[in-house]
Amino acid sequence: MAGTGDQAFGARKRQMNEPSGRRKAQRAAAKPPLMADPSAQIASKLKALYQALENEPIPRQFIELLERLDVAESARLPR
Repeated sequence: MAGTGDQAFGARKRQMNEPSGRRKAQRAAAKPPLMADPSAQIASKLKALYQALENEPIPRQFIELLERLDVAESARLPR
């Protein structure tokens, strides 16, 4: 009789360790499709990188530098 409980426990443990059908579908949907063309893979990764960079804030030092350049240019222009 002890073997039956062990078997049930083992089966339940395996179920817990196996991803459910819904989780498998979510993981599959989250992964980008494999591309046979290496150039397409590179292009896709570069596009994702540049999109992420577009969403990052501009560093304060760059903004200050641009402001100083604007002041310097406006001082040089004839009025």
